[in-house]
Amino acid sequence: MNENTEGKIYTNSDKSLYLTISKDDLSAYLTIQDNGNMIDEKEISNLLSSVGVKNGLDEAIDYNAKNEITKEIGEPFLIALANVTRSEAGIKYNFDIESCINPDQQYEMDDLSQFEKVEKDQAIADVSASEIQSGDADIFGNVVSTDNGHQVNVDDIMGNNVHFSAETNQILATEAGYPYLNHENKLFIRSTFISQDIHDTNKKIYGSTTIEGVISNSNLEIFGDLWVKGNVRGCKQGGIIVHGDVILDYAENSDIYASGNITIHHNARNCLMYANGGIEATENSSISGGVIQGGEGLEVFTVGSPLNILTEVEIAIAPFTKEQIRTTSSKLAQARNSEEIDELLISSQIDKLKELQSEFNNELERSHNMNSPKIIIKGELFPNSNIRILKDILEISTEKNNVEISATDSGLEINEVDRI
Repeated sequence: MNENTEGKIYTNSDKSLYLTISKDDLSAYLTIQDNGNMIDEKEISNLLSSVGVKNGLDEAIDYNAKNEITKEIGEPFLIALANVTRSEAGIKYNFDIESCINPDQQYEMDDLSQFEKVEKDQAIADVSASEIQSGDADIFGNVVSTDNGHQVNVDDIMGNNVHFSAETNQILATEAGYPYLNHENKLFIRSTFISQDIHDTNKKIYGSTTIEGVISNSNLEIFGDLWVKGNVRGCKQGGIIVHGDVILDYAENSDIYASGNITIHHNARNCLMYANGGIEATENSSISGGVIQGGEGLEVFTVGSPLNILTEVEIAIAPFTKEQIRTTSSKLAQARNSEEIDELLISSQIDKLKELQSEFNNELERSHNMNSPKIIIKGELFPNSNIRILKDILEISTEKNNVEISATDSGLEINEVDRI
């Protein structure tokens, strides 16, 4: 308590008593100087009364007795101690720091499931200041303010991919990934990973992921962006769900869902692709078979096939979010109909469904303020391709080239465009 002996100092007439009031008015220390005269309790009481100290005297006696503190000439000792309830300043991590990833090691994808993980915008730590309980009084009998506590300097603990919310006094993840404390006890999120082939796998990956090879026959949910440099094939059972953007070269017989954008560098065949953002297929790429839905427009190259394979290219409102609502509703129904009712699971699915419905309503509102979206096809558009923008549909019966399709009051309008 030595830090509390610094404050205002009062003395009696012959300067044999020195009373020090702590800066927070929660304690007082008395120093008795040896001047050859006897000091009686009345003189001490008079000094306390003249200063206005009237609270915490018994508490100081108890504290000194408990800690076996005795008066010594020339040394300050506790004479008054306010009885206040103070919470300590500190940080409470919302994950097990003993189960975190080691940033200096490389891991296979199968190894990551054992570590703590977080989603983007998730609260990963609560920051609290020391605070005195409302209604407590200081040694002068005044009600103590609750805003005089010590603060944690969050800059001392902030690493990469985290930020501090002053509104909630929480540290939040700016990216999905795996939290850890470095050797300086700073908080980081490891949010990028590189892997080779993924086959016959059902897993969640937290953080943006690059696949150097192939994804096949797998059900993945990725909290972050996904870049596949090889093929995606045969991923139909649950598909690939990406809470971010997707970039891929080839996809075949797969379901791919993205909350952001999807970019196709080469070919997509017989795929179901939903993106809340836009869908772009680069020059000389082709999309044939399946259903491609974007929420913010499509700009692709070749659509359909000379073999007249049915291909659907559509603009819809938040198709990724709608699919999430559908699957969450299905999981909720299964949980409710299960022989063993899991109330915690049901509650979590209800909360998730409410959140998704709120997101969809926001997307719906945003769509009303957007310019009319277009579907741009820079290469061939083959027959047996269906083009849809919201509620309007256009069935293609003859081959076309370089077209822009937009919605008008009378339906869809298709214009062939000369491109240099």
